[in-house]
Amino acid sequence: MKELLEKVRVNTVCLVACTSRKSGQPTTAEFIYRSPLFLAARSYAQQRADQWFILSAKHGLLSPEEVIAPYNESLLNQSEAQRQAWAADVHKALNARVPAGGRVIFLAGSAYRSYLAPAFEAEGRETAAPMSALGIGSQVAWLQKVEREHARVLHLDRFYALLARVTALNNGLNRNLSQQTAATVRHKRGIYFFFEDGEMRMTAPFQPRVVRVGTHAVSDGSKATLWNRLRTHRGGANGLGNHRGSIFRLHVGESLIRSGKLEPTFPTWGKGQSASADVRSAEEKIELLVSEHIGGMQVAWLEVPDTSSADSDRGYLERNFIALMAGPTGPLDLPSGNWLGRWSTREAVKSSGLWNVNHVYEAFDATSLEVFERHIEVAEGLRARTEQSLAPSGWRLRIKERENASGQIDLL
Repeated sequence: MKELLEKVRVNTVCLVACTSRKSGQPTTAEFIYRSPLFLAARSYAQQRADQWFILSAKHGLLSPEEVIAPYNESLLNQSEAQRQAWAADVHKALNARVPAGGRVIFLAGSAYRSYLAPAFEAEGRETAAPMSALGIGSQVAWLQKVEREHARVLHLDRFYALLARVTALNNGLNRNLSQQTAATVRHKRGIYFFFEDGEMRMTAPFQPRVVRVGTHAVSDGSKATLWNRLRTHRGGANGLGNHRGSIFRLHVGESLIRSGKLEPTFPTWGKGQSASADVRSAEEKIELLVSEHIGGMQVAWLEVPDTSSADSDRGYLERNFIALMAGPTGPLDLPSGNWLGRWSTREAVKSSGLWNVNHVYEAFDATSLEVFERHIEVAEGLRARTEQSLAPSGWRLRIKERENASGQIDLL
């Protein structure tokens, strides 16, 4: 998995495909294409990359400011040999304009990418096609949403930039949960973040996407520790675990069962708060698979040492970061088409792209990023350590008042 220590935009080029709908007069390339898809993709490219170019079926690689006349030509009507020759010309043109290395984002269909992407990757450029799993209509809707919620994108960028500092404190994302121990997770109280192979941000497609945020000790007097919570999610050293003690394990197991059509084999999964030895024994196979799946995820954590209570900073940060990534309008960084959570029966999991259910439809408070940064500064030794809360006073009461007014309740 790519390191979070890398910046969102490091020598990133975005390539936007031409479209059939065009202006009737010669004009600059960035304004001649008039389809909603191109207009929204142009905005994404301008905001999310260092440079951008247009992939034209007729002209090859176009700079946005180049003046061209309307034309009627499509790669879809060309032979494989013609597409291969077109890709070779584009590859050569880009290398003449952009230094070697760096990254390439494709906002283009497979006809444009099929020969180009392998050529770029062969010379060491990373490539991504964040919309490849979406149909045309969904691409337009997503791009327009990114443009409409630009302020939220900036909050996400800041969240992930702060998270990069957290991973630096953890010596980078270089260990799976299965490799963590009480010795590596030394802090008593904190907040944690899981990452899953193949899950990348769509708004910054070379950054890993958080797939779960969690915490612990959010009830008065709780003695639960950060490591105990992570170990419960991971399962024991023998690979067995108890999904009745970890909602994370329950969700992952349910999705594994549904993806494998194993419901008849594991009819007791998720039933009851406890189970007999015979039931637990019958569930061992899927518990082992859950441990393998969660244990293969990478995890980062940050010490948040204030007193155990429902008003703790841990609860404040967890709630707001889930809301930022999911929220009332849904996620901006959608899960990949192969994400296991798409098999979940919980709409909150499927729609959010997170292995979380609570808080996915709530509003985000940007002050949480300030609180997060202050806790990071404590961990970095830039601020004095304190067990006092840094979150706004009365934050939970205000949320409860808002929920009561709207009728919103927490989900299980």
